[in-house]
Amino acid sequence: MSRANKTRYRRQASNGSKQMSFLPEPDFNPKLPSKNTLSFQALYLMLQGRKISHLDFQSETHSYRLAVFIDDLNKLGWPIQKEDIKCSMGKKSKIRNMRLYFLDRKIIAKSKKILGGAHV
Repeated sequence: MSRANKTRYRRQASNGSKQMSFLPEPDFNPKLPSKNTLSFQALYLMLQGRKISHLDFQSETHSYRLAVFIDDLNKLGWPIQKEDIKCSMGKKSKIRNMRLYFLDRKIIAKSKKILGGAHV
């Protein structure tokens, strides 16, 4: 990669621009997980507009395996977004990375239209 291309790539990456697509977006048609599953509970929390971490999920469900259920939701067609943050658990603890999982507001709005206002 030439020096000019590297600079352009860094500039695009830093200002958040994306490459335009001339292809139509695929239809949003995810499947709901079964109601009595932890995948469903993770989806339910995110459909409320919450960003959930492993600690949040553990306090809600008593399960610490959130990543497994996020993977299940991705396979069902839910475009789960991720955000890494730095946090510390106490005054003298080390700063650690924590991942938050969430749904985009547009996806939440589309979901409500698809579900017809049904309580998930």
